[in-house]
Amino acid sequence: MFKGEIIKGYKILQDFTTAGGGLSKWTFAEKDGKVYFMKEFLSPKYPTETAPGSPASKERKRKECEKFENHHRALMEQINEKCGIGGNLVFTLDFFRSGSTYYKITEKIDVASLSTQEVYRLPLAGKILILKTIAHSLNILHKAGIVHGDLKPDNVLIKQTRTNFYTTKLIDFDNSYFSGKPPEIHEEMVGDMVFYSPELARYIQGREKPENLTTKSDIFALGLLYCIYLQGDLPDFPKKFPYACLAANEGKELKLVDARLPNKLKKMVNQMLHYEPNQRPDAEEIFDLLKNLDLKKEAELEKLEKEPRKSYVETHWESKDKETVKAESDAKSSTLKMSFHKKDKEEKNLEEKSKLKGKGLKILKK
Repeated sequence: MFKGEIIKGYKILQDFTTAGGGLSKWTFAEKDGKVYFMKEFLSPKYPTETAPGSPASKERKRKECEKFENHHRALMEQINEKCGIGGNLVFTLDFFRSGSTYYKITEKIDVASLSTQEVYRLPLAGKILILKTIAHSLNILHKAGIVHGDLKPDNVLIKQTRTNFYTTKLIDFDNSYFSGKPPEIHEEMVGDMVFYSPELARYIQGREKPENLTTKSDIFALGLLYCIYLQGDLPDFPKKFPYACLAANEGKELKLVDARLPNKLKKMVNQMLHYEPNQRPDAEEIFDLLKNLDLKKEAELEKLEKEPRKSYVETHWESKDKETVKAESDAKSSTLKMSFHKKDKEEKNLEEKSKLKGKGLKILKK
């Protein structure tokens, strides 16, 4: 479809642009004087009568498409009923098929957002406000029994209002599913592995039961997101693991390490990153803790720095590397000192022996 063409009453305002790693295309479309965001799914393709293929293959594709349709319509109905329209969840307003292709319509929003670095440099009170609004939005979704499935910075839009407050909107529910009922085909589980939960990684590997993929999978991803906002980077885990989920699956503990943050906040985030899903707090508990967090004792963190600084994790690893180099240097120095002391001692002993021997010879001469 091209600019100017009409699909189900929606007039295409510009040519489609590829999005989602090539899995979909998007554009803006107008209907009844209002502009919407329109997404075109590149798969699945519904087998029309003129489509190539045997009757058996067409039937198989039809069943796949039927499952795809039912999934999206059920999510759309549940979210619309439980969450309402116009809030901080930007979800589907219309879903339909035209020919062999499926389309989704959502409200048009300004996708400009504060970057993770900009959020990190905010005063602590500003960060907490952002964390609260995200937790509140996610809680609404989770109470509807829905897992977002792809929480990451790109899908959390953060804006500063004229009154210096911050609003957030959760977008892109294409990877969403009902809690405990993820897609049966593992290949359909897409997203950014940086934010995978340990159980999601195991499910894709065929080592986890589908019923164990619940809303708590989102909580792990949210914990990773909170780390980025609070300390400028992912939690502390061994560098040999490319992703946090893989480190967790190997028994490594993930931690928010910034010592400058309130202890209650660190404890909560670290609990969100727990290997066991049932040990993680839910979105409502997270919101309540953030709402009641006392920041008066953290006054020194309320100042916005004028100059950019390195994230805490960067400086943390740098200091660790320096400590390692120093320890190795000290060890070498200690070894050298020991060898010198040993050599000095041996030389001293030889001297003393020589003196004694000399004295002995003199006595004999007498």
